[in-house]
Amino acid sequence: MSGSEANGHDANVKRRLDRIIADAAASKLTAQDLVLTSMREAILTAALPPRTRLRQEKLAEMFGTSRIPVREALRALEYEGLVTSLPYRGFTVTELDADDIEEVYDLRILLESHAVRLAVPLMTDEDLRMLEELFAEMRDAQPGDAQLAARERFYIKLYSMTGRHRLVNLISRLRQEVARSLRWPTLQHAPEHHEQFFEAIRAGDADRAASQLASHYRRVAILIRRYLRDASLTERAARRPTAAQTIGARTRRSARSATRRRRRGGHAAGG
Repeated sequence: MSGSEANGHDANVKRRLDRIIADAAASKLTAQDLVLTSMREAILTAALPPRTRLRQEKLAEMFGTSRIPVREALRALEYEGLVTSLPYRGFTVTELDADDIEEVYDLRILLESHAVRLAVPLMTDEDLRMLEELFAEMRDAQPGDAQLAARERFYIKLYSMTGRHRLVNLISRLRQEVARSLRWPTLQHAPEHHEQFFEAIRAGDADRAASQLASHYRRVAILIRRYLRDASLTERAARRPTAAQTIGARTRRSARSATRRRRRGGHAAGG
């Protein structure tokens, strides 16, 4: 990336971050919640892409706060799996790895299927009415962030009916870890899955709902793995020098060698 391209990229990132921070600040949050909400949104929407170094002093300056709420927010994001910390290197946005993604979806199948089997027998008519409203919001939401947020409200509400707070927190954390991947344009979401899943919930058939969930998650994990593989191949190809670049490099090396030979020849003649 050239200097001008890097500067343009940095300016674009700053504009996106400023917009995210302004939206979060409108909610009158505490300093720590403002940093946490803004950073989470920036990571999930790739305004802060994987492997980005997160320097606490710069973040504190950006948010107009001390380092303490920044550090606490980063620790919370680390717990959610969105950032990692290393000694003497600080925090970095987590990179999505295909094996990690597959492991997360395996765990989601286990935990969310368990939650479905616990929740369905406990559901009341009022619970079902609330789920109907949330499902309608999810179905009618605009594709993109609004739809993903509506989907999250529907599923977390369903799992919350178990009354198992630790279970719901674990599920929420795992869903958060892979939330970025659901924003990739190459992943085509299947609305029929959610229809079939909720139809099984309405019918009180927890096993069918859990089976539908597991089948869908396995398909999504395969799609994400394929996307990451293709992205890796594209990145490696981009790093590989073109024929013109290779020829140019050889020409420059030859010119430098010729210059050195001429200089050595000149020194010898002068001696």
